[in-house]
Amino acid sequence: MLVYSATHSSPDAPLFRKQILWSLIGILLMLLFIAVDYHALMEISPFLYALGIALLSYVLIWGRLTRYAKSWIHIGGFQFQPSEFMKIFTALLVAKYFDSNDRAYLNLRNFVVVMAIIGAPMLLIAPQPAIGSAASFLPLAGVAMFFGGIRPRFWLIAIVCGLMALPVGWHYLKPFQRERIMIFLDPARDPLGTGYQVMQAKIATGSGGITGKGYLHGTQVSLEYLPARHTDFIFSVLGEEWGFVGVIVVLTLYLFLILESLSVAKAARDRGGTFLVLSLVAFFIYHIVINVGMQIGLLPVTGIPLPLISYGGSATMMFFIAVGLILNVDFRKFVNV
Repeated sequence: MLVYSATHSSPDAPLFRKQILWSLIGILLMLLFIAVDYHALMEISPFLYALGIALLSYVLIWGRLTRYAKSWIHIGGFQFQPSEFMKIFTALLVAKYFDSNDRAYLNLRNFVVVMAIIGAPMLLIAPQPAIGSAASFLPLAGVAMFFGGIRPRFWLIAIVCGLMALPVGWHYLKPFQRERIMIFLDPARDPLGTGYQVMQAKIATGSGGITGKGYLHGTQVSLEYLPARHTDFIFSVLGEEWGFVGVIVVLTLYLFLILESLSVAKAARDRGGTFLVLSLVAFFIYHIVINVGMQIGLLPVTGIPLPLISYGGSATMMFFIAVGLILNVDFRKFVNV
């Protein structure tokens, strides 16, 4: 509904039909990932991970530049982002690693192995350039560190390395990425240029008031003032048309999904299932926080979709697969299933 509302008055109007198709394919994939025991998926996760690395390498070397980034593989009239599916493959491999490692604390070798598993796709995604997508793997590192257990000295090493990487990372950022950070610090820096998206998103979100302007009646949307309104900035469409009430309903549904998933992680029958669900929940939380935060000016703008709402085939399918895996762990919490 939101994709249709965001595009109905523009040449992109047919996109909502594609989103229906992506959602139907996503539901089929969700059912598939429910049907196959997650232990079997963890067993083949090294091969899935290797496939994902190969696809990311292909995109980086031979990928076509689309919207200032080499993030998509084009096949016929379709395109998909390997980085989205790589999130699932990485989560499965991390879960497999912890399933076979029951230590109370990670030693240095195990810590390095886990960080390498998580860091490899990040190093291939960041140069696309897609810093936001690369950073979406960081929650996996948090899950590994918090729930895998690391000693205080490793926490210190990780913090120091992170702080040392900041100036180096700034040096390798593209000019438009640096400008996004500067606009975040000062939104009025370029209100008709790079700061336009943020200002229009805040206007759209705030203008909805308590109950919103009504479905298909958003002026920022219908007058096409709001850029990327069917993808990265679809939350502003929700805020303008459905107001504070609609935003609270959607955020409450996300909270319900997260809390139910955490209960699944707690009741999982093994360590691998717990880590798999926690990793997938971390992806959901990251995408929700970053997407909502950037539209109300609390975080820099980045190309992070809103789970199960933003237009996009790869992300939609990935999140449906994630839901399927969470249900998979829940259905198999008893040994005789």
